[in-house]
Amino acid sequence: MNMKDFVGAIERSYEQMEAIIRSLPFGTILTDLDQTILFHNETVQKIFKRPADRINGEVLTTYVDPNLLDGIAEGTNIHIDFRGHTFVLRKEHTTINDQLYYVYLFSSVKGLEEILSASSEKTELLETVMEFAFDGVVMVDKDGYITMLSKEYAEFLNVRVEDVIGKHATDVIENTRMHIVAKTGKPEVADLQRIKGDYMIATRVPIIKNGEITGAVGRVLFQNVGGFNSLYKRVKLMETELKKYKGEFREQNKATYTFHHIVGDSDSIIKAKHQAERAANSDSNVLLLGESGTGKELFAHAIHNAGSRAPGSFVKVNCAAIPPDLLESELFGYEEGSFTGAKKGGKKGKFEAADGGTIFLDEIGELPLHMQVKFLRVLQEKEVERVGSTTSKPIDVRVIAATNRNLEEMVDKGEFRLDLFYRLNVVAIHIPPLRDREKDLGQLCLHFIEKLNPIMKKKVDGISKDAQRLLHQYKWPGNIRELENVIERALNMLDNGTVIKSEHLPAKLTDTPSNHSVESLAVSIEKAEKTALMNALKQTKGNRSKAASLLGISRSTFYEKLTKYQL
Repeated sequence: MNMKDFVGAIERSYEQMEAIIRSLPFGTILTDLDQTILFHNETVQKIFKRPADRINGEVLTTYVDPNLLDGIAEGTNIHIDFRGHTFVLRKEHTTINDQLYYVYLFSSVKGLEEILSASSEKTELLETVMEFAFDGVVMVDKDGYITMLSKEYAEFLNVRVEDVIGKHATDVIENTRMHIVAKTGKPEVADLQRIKGDYMIATRVPIIKNGEITGAVGRVLFQNVGGFNSLYKRVKLMETELKKYKGEFREQNKATYTFHHIVGDSDSIIKAKHQAERAANSDSNVLLLGESGTGKELFAHAIHNAGSRAPGSFVKVNCAAIPPDLLESELFGYEEGSFTGAKKGGKKGKFEAADGGTIFLDEIGELPLHMQVKFLRVLQEKEVERVGSTTSKPIDVRVIAATNRNLEEMVDKGEFRLDLFYRLNVVAIHIPPLRDREKDLGQLCLHFIEKLNPIMKKKVDGISKDAQRLLHQYKWPGNIRELENVIERALNMLDNGTVIKSEHLPAKLTDTPSNHSVESLAVSIEKAEKTALMNALKQTKGNRSKAASLLGISRSTFYEKLTKYQL
């Protein structure tokens, strides 16, 4: 082995080297140039029969004859007898943060030499051993960005290693939880992970340096990718047969987005993300509040994917889209013969489909009163009863509900049950409207341009300053959904342009108050509301409850408007 090639080839941080050594199936020791032991893996402890704190800091010659160590040529193997067993000892250099270190490998005669002979043309020993030991290896930093990916795992994911280094793990690996382990510091052992429609078994361990989490390393628990591909094909065949017998040829519901997909750095969106991240760590019901188009469903996906229920189903129900006479059978299912046209064998409802996972009830404010009673029973008793059945079935479901309506006002009007509101309102998260996220507008525009460019086969680099000015003047009643629509429309209007200009924007954006002497109705209403709030507070000497009563609105609505107008 050419040592110059080897030294130049491995250029890692100390934390990365520790993670690799910890994962290797051979006894591996890292020393400085004076052969003082700096780090080792558990296999070394078993070979030396000493605890970790007794090995680190010692000189390697404490265990190995100094003459043997001095006689080892770098990149070659020697056989040594240690406590009645014969081992292969190999010495290599590696570079960490521009400093040279020694790496010693201990293994049985057969184990290490077979690997070295199989890869005689390779120059990076640690890379070679790692590839043979665990084909699927990935390492991320504390923020979840990939710092290392093994060659075989990259081939399995159909990506190039050099293309994904520096990318976030969620953008490269389907259903990954590497970023979560790097954040929480909680290891996950032998966890099921679905990739490309199949399941793999992965272990993820945090990298801890001086008591602080600096990243995470994950690995596949199979000898090679081909091995688990074969196994997964067999598992998938059995799954298909099972579905055939059950008559359920339906794709499993799953959540697509994570917190990484929530774009923005404004205080309001950061606050909402932090609340949602905390909520993901529990099984409590979550109520997402916000105007239409603010991204409530995106938050629901992210909460599910960041929690312990991520491997389970994520079932979405739009309460406003299902006809009232079909809502009960859709939510709770039905038995065979329960009504004319009922499917043979019956059908399980959305709650049963979400068993072990999460059900997302969008537009919960549109749920009819008679269904609110049945829904409340599901939350209280944690069981469902199909239409036409006389028995109940226990279920384990986490509920995330969302609405753009004021549920407290609906309770006051008798349109929403108070007991159901309390059941849902365990963790309430307000998703801010786009007009309160002006700081995020430019970032969101670039995000949608990058998203739509490949889909629409365009090459748009950004937005002109004049167009940006118009975007910032607009109030965005349709929020982020409307912004994406505007960007998509602009891309359709572009011929050979490289940036979006004001002429590519719809008339509703270009026809702004700054271009006319007459204010828009929305601006006039906001000014009137702000004036009314200020007068009410002045008249009641700052008593907010009395001010709300004076204005004839609920306290929650009053507080929302105070926040909106920063009063």
